[in-house]
Amino acid sequence: MKKIVGHLLIATVLLFGCNVRAQQLADKVKIEEGVALPSKIQGETALGYAGMLGGQLGDVILAAGGANFPNGRPWEGGEKVWSDDIYLFENGVWHNAEEKLPKPLAYGASVQLPNGILCIGGENASNTSNLVFLIGYDPDSGEITFADYPSLPEPLAYTTAVLEGGYVYVAGGKNDDRSTNTFYRMSLESEKWEKLPDFPGEPRALHVALVQETQYSRKLFLIGGRNQISGQKSTPLTSFVSYDLGNGRWQEEGNIAIDGKPRVVMGASGQAMGSMHLLIYGGSDEILFNKLEEIALQVPSEQNDSIVGGMIRKRDSILNNHPGFSREILAYNTITQTWFVYDTLPRPLPVTALSFPMTDNQGLRIVSGEISPGVRTPMVLTLTLGEAANPFGTINYVVLIAYLLLSLLIGVYFSYKQKSTNDYFIGGGRIPWWASGLSVFGTLLSAITFMAIPAKAFVTDWSFFMLNMTAIIITPVIALVFIPFFNRLKITTAYEFLEERFNYLARAFGSLSFILFQFGRIGIVLLLPSLAITIVTGIPVETCILIMSLLCIVYTAFGGIEAVIWTDVMQVIVLLGGSILAVVWIMLNTEASFGEMVSYASERNKFNIANMDFDFTTATFWVVTIGGLASALVTQGTDQTIVQRYLTSSDVKNSKKTLYTNAVLTLPATIIFFGLGTLLFIFYTEAPERLSPGISNNDSIFPWYIVRELPVGVSGLLVAGIFSAAMSSISSSLNSVSTAFCNDFYKRFYDDVPDRKLLKIARIATVLTGLVGMVLALWMANSNIKSLWDEFYRYLGLFTGGLGGMFLLGILTKKANGVGTLMGLVSSAVLIWYINAYTEISFLMYAFLGMVSCFVLGYIFSLVFREKN
Repeated sequence: MKKIVGHLLIATVLLFGCNVRAQQLADKVKIEEGVALPSKIQGETALGYAGMLGGQLGDVILAAGGANFPNGRPWEGGEKVWSDDIYLFENGVWHNAEEKLPKPLAYGASVQLPNGILCIGGENASNTSNLVFLIGYDPDSGEITFADYPSLPEPLAYTTAVLEGGYVYVAGGKNDDRSTNTFYRMSLESEKWEKLPDFPGEPRALHVALVQETQYSRKLFLIGGRNQISGQKSTPLTSFVSYDLGNGRWQEEGNIAIDGKPRVVMGASGQAMGSMHLLIYGGSDEILFNKLEEIALQVPSEQNDSIVGGMIRKRDSILNNHPGFSREILAYNTITQTWFVYDTLPRPLPVTALSFPMTDNQGLRIVSGEISPGVRTPMVLTLTLGEAANPFGTINYVVLIAYLLLSLLIGVYFSYKQKSTNDYFIGGGRIPWWASGLSVFGTLLSAITFMAIPAKAFVTDWSFFMLNMTAIIITPVIALVFIPFFNRLKITTAYEFLEERFNYLARAFGSLSFILFQFGRIGIVLLLPSLAITIVTGIPVETCILIMSLLCIVYTAFGGIEAVIWTDVMQVIVLLGGSILAVVWIMLNTEASFGEMVSYASERNKFNIANMDFDFTTATFWVVTIGGLASALVTQGTDQTIVQRYLTSSDVKNSKKTLYTNAVLTLPATIIFFGLGTLLFIFYTEAPERLSPGISNNDSIFPWYIVRELPVGVSGLLVAGIFSAAMSSISSSLNSVSTAFCNDFYKRFYDDVPDRKLLKIARIATVLTGLVGMVLALWMANSNIKSLWDEFYRYLGLFTGGLGGMFLLGILTKKANGVGTLMGLVSSAVLIWYINAYTEISFLMYAFLGMVSCFVLGYIFSLVFREKN
């Protein structure tokens, strides 16, 4: 064991130490020039195009069509020419494909589909187009293919399109005469266009369309652009609107305003970034645009040659000395609903360019485009987010490593006391009730509470507050009904009761359900802090998972339940103390007073606790309360990680003290963590530029604040708190799974196994459980999970609801039998699977529905299939 601990210590110190030396600050956005588009005429400089169609197909970039002025600048008599050429960037080289577009086109919309690039609308010298076609490319044969799709219901150019949920949405644009408010979508399955309600406000073209998550739903945003009518002066737009993809309603969102000043954004590129941001790259403002358009409208009607000449000279001066378009990247946070300047680049960005996200969505590629009125560029730009955390600092690393050392030392210390399975599983009666109570609280707290609850309150409100309160409400039921049963039976696992009451098969089902659930729980609780540490240090999340897993496996495998409980005690102290420090620091560093904070949050419904609608598809009061009571009953009454704490106490009285300790701590802790989320919302509303658009998981918001805003030492303490929260919960699961496996399965078939051998088997089971959880965490790290809080409760309801029904059948009824109970459990599992797959019922109801259906069906089946004994 000493060798294992030594190797882990060396690896941990080297990993963190090397990272301290290597970490450097990075720019927010890095801009790089790629290989420029080639010239059509050998030896001449390439002109580039505006309004190209295209995107990325695997490793190949396709850019087609567009318009330019090959025979001179427009104010010098050059005419606009529309292109039907197709360019391919392959193996680091651009080449002109033999195939051509069906006709010359520019200023249409492009959408990347799995099998090609869907091109929608556009215009040429003759008219505005309603064509829709798919461009495909076979890299093996080098062949470009075309597939026709149903035409748009009306011709549109300067329009935008997005792909979302199996539909292609097209919004706005300009027909032959004017900009429109039209809104269409096409199902990729039926390939039919559907007319949707027009968007509100002024018609718009040359705007940006992006889809992003908001507080309660996913929305499509239309941003900026202009309202253009042929022969009249255009109206540049500062407004933006949104379409709720859930309920199908439009909403006017207000102005693109920074520091109270509205911004015009025309012809910009855009990208939905992370879990809550929209980025607008460059764009044209209205100042020079208005002057040029006014001159263009006045010249034809002016009769005085002298005045006309002056206008033309003024126009040419503006055009010849045009500074280029915006170099700013604007960002919008869809949760705090604030605009800010994310970064200012060293060079202007082109407008009406072909742009599309990079394959990892960590940046944008811009192909060609317009760098000033009438002037194109052949350049290809790559913009990537290079933002990194501030150096974590030696002191913070010392705090973090000291905590890891202390956890290992606790495991080493208690390893010498593990003489029997009685020591390993229930602590040999040496653990005081207050330590067990803190351990119950710490186990239920976990990194999920520390990170996911503040994130939930930040994004939405306090509607999940009652979920934690149900843990307090259910306490008397556990104290009066469950604990006396467990203590009177002198059992080691909760599932021994099921055999005493029914049969061994019921015990095996219950124990197996618990073990499967713990595998998933370990994976989730491992992943959350790993995400936080990745933000802090830049170490890959997979590496963080490996380090935490191995450390936790070592001290749990050798220290037993005593090491688990005493590390839990340390965790609770660090976690609550650090959280209180974070609350104080946010309040001291926010401009608003406490009263103003409360008023601001109240006006935005951030304190909403009770949505009294009788809607069981969302987190209403009824769903949260009913589902929470069922989850709390299952967790505190049947979960071996909690029941095992009751069993470490010497009598019923101390077991109840353990339970009530958790209840007493739950209320203030819940207020602290939900309050943290609300305070973070206020802080990042005041300073939106301090929250990175690169955050791809909402659960990383609090760790981001810890790393970026807290002083040296305090941030190290709270990161240590994240570690402690996760590792103590994981260790509880490891020890409890080991206990369940040995007592519910291994001893059943090897009842004469020597105790020392069983202790060895218990340690092996601990190690294997940890490794399985680690593998699951690594898998989840590469999955698109929006909120781990949601996934945790979904998993809880799916796996353990029926288990609660089994216990209630055994405790509350006399006629329930083994056959009926197991049939009820299986029927309940099928029912919950159906509800999950085919209904919109909230996942919070799964535990309740599973428990009730198992109880009712199990009782009915018991009456039908009576047993002799």
